[in-house]
Amino acid sequence: MPKTVQAPESFNLAIKLDDKKLMEIATKCLDDYKRDRDSRSDWESMHEKWKKLYYMQDKPTTPPWEGSSQESIPMLAEACGQFHARAYGALFPGRKILTCIPTGCNTTPDVLQRTKRVSAHMSYQLLDKDKNYKRNKDRLLLSLPLHGSMFTKTYYDTYQKRVRVDNVRASDLVVPYGTGPRDIADLPRKTERIWLPMYRANYLYRTKFFSEAPKPCTFEDEAVPVDQAHDDATGMSPSSESDYALLLEQHTFLDLDNDGVEEPYIVTIDKASEKVVRLTIRYEVDDLGRPTDYKNAIEYYTHYSFIDNPDGFYGLGYGILLGPINTSVNKILRQVIDAGTLSNVGNLSGIINSRVGLKGGEVQLALGKLIKTNSDMEDISKGIWQPKFPGPAPVLNDVMRALTLRGDRLAMVTESITGQAERVMQPTTVMALIEQAQTIFSAVYERVIHSWSDELDKVYRLNGIYMDEYEAFMFAEYGQDPETMEVSRGDYLPDMRVVPLADPKQSTKRERLAISDAMMDTAMKCPFTMNDPEALYEVFRQRYEDIGVQNLMSILPPKEIAIQKVEEQKMQMQQQAAMQMEAQQKAAMMEMVAKYGSSMLNHVIDGIKGYITTQMQTEAQLESTVIKADADIEKAERKPNGEAY
Repeated sequence: MPKTVQAPESFNLAIKLDDKKLMEIATKCLDDYKRDRDSRSDWESMHEKWKKLYYMQDKPTTPPWEGSSQESIPMLAEACGQFHARAYGALFPGRKILTCIPTGCNTTPDVLQRTKRVSAHMSYQLLDKDKNYKRNKDRLLLSLPLHGSMFTKTYYDTYQKRVRVDNVRASDLVVPYGTGPRDIADLPRKTERIWLPMYRANYLYRTKFFSEAPKPCTFEDEAVPVDQAHDDATGMSPSSESDYALLLEQHTFLDLDNDGVEEPYIVTIDKASEKVVRLTIRYEVDDLGRPTDYKNAIEYYTHYSFIDNPDGFYGLGYGILLGPINTSVNKILRQVIDAGTLSNVGNLSGIINSRVGLKGGEVQLALGKLIKTNSDMEDISKGIWQPKFPGPAPVLNDVMRALTLRGDRLAMVTESITGQAERVMQPTTVMALIEQAQTIFSAVYERVIHSWSDELDKVYRLNGIYMDEYEAFMFAEYGQDPETMEVSRGDYLPDMRVVPLADPKQSTKRERLAISDAMMDTAMKCPFTMNDPEALYEVFRQRYEDIGVQNLMSILPPKEIAIQKVEEQKMQMQQQAAMQMEAQQKAAMMEMVAKYGSSMLNHVIDGIKGYITTQMQTEAQLESTVIKADADIEKAERKPNGEAY
């Protein structure tokens, strides 16, 4: 069914304002953007340096001679790669990546069914329908440890008619200067640099999304130091002509109704023409267009921080923490290599006195060849001076090793973590070292998951506005058959929070298997689950997933069929046990007949029958006595007139 609802923030207010007002808005926003970017010029230069260290392209500023050493040690690259590999596997444990939690105390069956439908639909939407969502998270987790901050922007794309979650680099989101910790929602403004292909820009202009047609802008006009470092490392260079338009999307506050109160708006400016091409509100309104929630700003961006900065906005990453150590190690490494080069080659060079009598200019020795001369050898030895280069100092190796070990500890890429331990240690000692190192990683994962939850809440909100009235989809978890489900726009009521299912404490397969072993052992001993087929099915299904079985459905049958088979096997076992007991009783009777004769067996059977009859008579007399006693008690408790007290 086509969509029938359009959110008020999708209307372009620029078409209702005159050119003078639009020019005032553009001038103000451009001045704010330039001032904000100038305030972080040194910050951009630092990130350029970290990028060069990451790509091992940092060159010595004053090389001792042409062709001297330029080698680097990839400390930053190894630290970022280790974090990325662990985090990516921890954030996507299975097909279902999130769950919904009601914000109130309403846990009726209808609400629980809603949470199931919405959780499945959003997992399907982000992993199956959006082909780039998981890939973008992969890129985010690789860039986050280097720069310390990454952002995502959650919005409805009118061009593709779907909810989108795009990565935004820290270098492309310009914020004003400030001191102390600041949340992204508390900033007075933020400006995103968007490079938009011209074909999309022209389409959006023709469909009235933009009030002005954006113009092409070359990358050289808006060069960013981080991009230059990347181009130098990968051998790329910007062309003189561009097929992209540069848009500055500023989330700011404006007073358009002249009431003295600034309200939140989104201003989009074409950088080449410096004109406003779009202006929209940034607050909630009701169905009649009236502002709600006191015009509080809607936040589109989500800040992912590697380590929260207690004194600033941007997070702290390995670039600022490990970059200086990596630079020092590279300098010492080059000094060692250059000293070795001088020791090997420099000692074969020198100065020759022209009186020695050797013909020609420079003299170069050739292996396996002799040079004729008329000069005396003693005169030659006196006429030649050679420098003495002793080679690299041993202390340089000690200093480089100390810095490298300290940097590895800071980045938590020690030998026990990377699986390259050189010393033999007890398994318990190795596990303790790994667990201690994982504590640092778990703290970073917690921050990432917290930001991810905020991002998913934004997706939840947009689904409640823009999705079709009803949407059918197929969803299946591991080990289960695909199930046809249907979700409605009404399921996305603002009474739930979305929480990722990722566990920050389970980032390695070894840890997942250890927890899985403990879970299985507990389930098999617990009196509430050891005889419950449904509970044991879930335990074994989780076990197969932790092991890493790919085609789980071919091994583990669906839950209903598996439980039915277990019940049938239980009945068969009970029948076999009954038949076995009956056969044992018959064999015992036959043995008694053979040993004592039939008369003795009949005597035993008569004795058993008599005992049973006596027991039945005793129980009947006891029951009669109890009934009579109850009647006497009831009679004694009645009043003289027959009524009960």
